[in-house]
Amino acid sequence: MTRTPRLPLATLRAFEAAARLGGFSAAAEELHVTAAAVSHRIKALETELGTRLFDRRARGVSLTEAGHRYRERIAAAFAMIEQATTELGRPSLDGPLTVSAPHAFMQRYLLPRLDGLLHRHPGLELRLVGDNRPADLREGEVDVAIRFGSGHYPGLQVDYLSGDAITVLGPPSPAPDRTSSDTWREARFIEDSSAIATEPWSHWAPWWHEAGLHDPTGLHRLAVSDSGLALSACQQGLGLCLARFSVALDTLKRGQLIPLRPWRATEFSYYLATLPGMANMPRVDAFREWLRREMASLGRELEERRARRPA
Repeated sequence: MTRTPRLPLATLRAFEAAARLGGFSAAAEELHVTAAAVSHRIKALETELGTRLFDRRARGVSLTEAGHRYRERIAAAFAMIEQATTELGRPSLDGPLTVSAPHAFMQRYLLPRLDGLLHRHPGLELRLVGDNRPADLREGEVDVAIRFGSGHYPGLQVDYLSGDAITVLGPPSPAPDRTSSDTWREARFIEDSSAIATEPWSHWAPWWHEAGLHDPTGLHRLAVSDSGLALSACQQGLGLCLARFSVALDTLKRGQLIPLRPWRATEFSYYLATLPGMANMPRVDAFREWLRREMASLGRELEERRARRPA
């Protein structure tokens, strides 16, 4: 069985510093030792490993190919040590975190992606609250709230997450003729009664007008209490629905529904709201950074979709 060398940390630190800074003298200055001491440690390391890590020339030293490979792994190891040391002095990430978000966003977007967060932070104890009303952070109902709105929430720490877009969705087949008002008059329209009154494209009136349905009298309608139910009813073939991209994304990817009109940017966006005193807590910070990465991906996918023509 081959013996794995147990190398002194000071020797590895000397190599990492010399490789990063490009010379023994610079490494010696950073480590507060002499250049001769750095040279001696690296020579001992090369002897122990049986591999030359530096080419030594009159004008200085440079890493060999083996040295480059070794430096990448050693640098990563030291970065992990530094991170562990930093986190040791912080409050633990382990423990409860209560998150509020609109029902449909929670069910359709957040839940399918939470596995990545929980895998990365297994000690995080999430409590999820699906609620279309704005949670009261000041009363301690929740720790963080994902809100779809204007972003103007006085007294709270607010972080922008992502914009969104909305369109008409329907089943892939048979799909209503995009240009025929007669065909659209025969359709059933699923209405979300929780849609924000100040966001016009969340309601059917402008879409009907655009499709040439100037008199909505006699149209077939189905009312539901939130956008998640509207999307589910549409998937069941009960009619056409209006849906935001964030809520419908996974359904679109599976090809269960298709857009029947171009995507229109929503008036509002997604924000993460917290009390100022909690904004930098490790649990909140970890959740925020994870959510930012996820929703940056959402924004890229939205731009790709908006560049396509609807069915």
